[in-house]
Amino acid sequence: MFVDADVRGNIVRLQDSFTGMTGPHGYPLEVQVLLGEFLAAALLLSDTIKFEGRLTLQANGQGNIRLLMAEATHEGDVRGIAQLEEDVPASAFADKNLQQLLSGGTLTVTVEARGRDRYQSIVPLVGDTLAECLESYFQQSEQLNTFIRLSATSTQATGMLIQQLPAQIEQDLAQRKDRWETIHILAGTLTGAELMRETNAALLRHLFAEEKIQLFADTSVRFQCSCSEQRMAGALISLGEAELASLFEEHNTLELTCEFCGVLYHIDDKKLTQLATEGVKPH
Repeated sequence: MFVDADVRGNIVRLQDSFTGMTGPHGYPLEVQVLLGEFLAAALLLSDTIKFEGRLTLQANGQGNIRLLMAEATHEGDVRGIAQLEEDVPASAFADKNLQQLLSGGTLTVTVEARGRDRYQSIVPLVGDTLAECLESYFQQSEQLNTFIRLSATSTQATGMLIQQLPAQIEQDLAQRKDRWETIHILAGTLTGAELMRETNAALLRHLFAEEKIQLFADTSVRFQCSCSEQRMAGALISLGEAELASLFEEHNTLELTCEFCGVLYHIDDKKLTQLATEGVKPH
């Protein structure tokens, strides 16, 4: 928190949780980097919104990347996945920005908060980076001045969000505007390499030497998949009775692998009926 300004911020750093979910998939480097940015952004957004539940940041496109999805809960559980165009060499992803990798795509933020209706918002792909798209989203839909910097490699992902809050400390509109512009300019000097390299305290001292900033305790993040037999049953039931009947004619037991964590589930007709009776959940 900026002590004497209506400005707050968050910094997120992923390492073990990031490599744990991306390592087994063998994504091209550019896909790993973009997925890392999505994961960092999902955590930043979930903390900014302040809710109990799950936030999903998802992009669907017609380019080399068909789906990018990052999910974060208020408890710091994260998971993410990328689905790519089939039979495309890794070289096809090189030197392409967000717009090119997700050609013709849409970006959606979904919030499933406890005790509230599911909320979904479309984020226009208006920039070459995910950070630019999300900054524009906050400006247009939330009317909140926001700065976002995201950076990732094959082994770690980082992000910083700084946002101007509604007037409380600073009531003068001109003063608020000038203060935000100063903070925004200083934040804009931050490079991805610096965000990766420096500790939180050192980073903030370097960027905002003249500002009084209060740092709060870290909260942990972990890769945690929410798959289950019931969720897998829900995916099967969504295929429809005719297709399910055809599948069980060919196989006594169906094998389903979670795309997120790789856990293998075995479900036969009897087990599916039992799970359906208990109440299935969407995957």
